[in-house]
Amino acid sequence: MEGFALVTGSADRLGKGIALDLAAIGFDLLLHYNHSEKKIEILKEEIEQMNRKAIPLQIDFLETNDYDKLFRDLKEKGIVINVLVNCASDFQPSTFQEAGAGLLQKQIKINFENAYLLTKAFARVFEKGVIINVLDTKISKNFSKHLDYLLSKKLLNEFTKLSAIHLAPNIRVNAIAPGLILPPADKDEAYLHELAEKIPLKRTGSMLEILKAVRFLLDSQFVTGQVLYIDGGDHLL
Repeated sequence: MEGFALVTGSADRLGKGIALDLAAIGFDLLLHYNHSEKKIEILKEEIEQMNRKAIPLQIDFLETNDYDKLFRDLKEKGIVINVLVNCASDFQPSTFQEAGAGLLQKQIKINFENAYLLTKAFARVFEKGVIINVLDTKISKNFSKHLDYLLSKKLLNEFTKLSAIHLAPNIRVNAIAPGLILPPADKDEAYLHELAEKIPLKRTGSMLEILKAVRFLLDSQFVTGQVLYIDGGDHLL
């Protein structure tokens, strides 16, 4: 497979790693970001040094965006997207103690709604390809200190399965549910190692495990509607 891949949230963390690996296996990249312009410029240079094209796309997921127009405009320029990776995410703590719906609306918009809209526009404009949604191992659980975040990821999980049915046979839709791969922004590796003692494999994972999962889903033509839990068995508990 070749052509362009669009990775949302590609300025940092999982999105950046996935974008770099897609470039390494021959894809040109559309690099979505919101505020991280400097990080995207650095990433763009890295990808161009690999002799691949890299086009930054600044999109605020809290605004109303016309993705059909965006994709049609790209297609008219000869840019055909074959892979869509919905990786952008906002991770904020919340419980039943908070009042109001503001955080819920924000989490749904960033973590689910834009992936939903991008998926539908991708199907209408490009009509074939592969979609990979990045979830979270916690979608298998019903207790969380990140209530609104978890709800948004559970929605994306269900949408993955719906999309796999409705967009077949020309578009395959799968998902990856990472576990202890990267610490939250306000934590360090020691935090992950402490949590790892509570999961079956009793160790943390690495970015490499995520990249291997992405490659598997790209290569496996008979796989759709699946969630790969890259979590050391955490989802089984």
